[in-house]
Amino acid sequence: MSKHYTYSQLITLFENSIKKTEELGKFAPEMLSYKPSEKSWCIGEIVQHLVRFNDLYLRFIDKAISKSTNPTTENPTFYPRIMIRAFIGFLNPPYKLKIKTINRMEPLPETVKDYKADVEELIRQNREIISKMQKAEATGVNLNKVKGKNSVFKINMSLTEFILLWDAHQRRHFWQAEQTCKMGA
Repeated sequence: MSKHYTYSQLITLFENSIKKTEELGKFAPEMLSYKPSEKSWCIGEIVQHLVRFNDLYLRFIDKAISKSTNPTTENPTFYPRIMIRAFIGFLNPPYKLKIKTINRMEPLPETVKDYKADVEELIRQNREIISKMQKAEATGVNLNKVKGKNSVFKINMSLTEFILLWDAHQRRHFWQAEQTCKMGA
């Protein structure tokens, strides 16, 4: 993981997520619903989980920006603190340790379903964060200075840290979806 990011580099992370999501959207409903085991998630449930978390992420960002005095920067490079950088590194795929999700972020209990609407929503959410970062860039918002409390981890985080956490979480689950796909092929 890089130590410093520009707006452009952060935006590229989410453009890559859109590409990954579009790839998942090409799967037939049967593949999106395939579960390698009873306790594992199918690809559609993974996408659904991301959509549920991304709703939280977007609310966090909106709240942090609304409470901010919109500090600006002349040097638009951003970086996470060491502690957050280590946690983000822990999330990066391929991961060896599973982390149990909080109950409210579990996929909805359903049988075989066409998850295409969830795939489209995930793409929309990623486009929304790109739009927010483009607005931040246009106005020179200092992503290191805009902060808020993470509702899951209960710690204050900068927008830079939160954006990087969001990206790592998505990449972790895209990797999980790739593994599920390999088992179902």
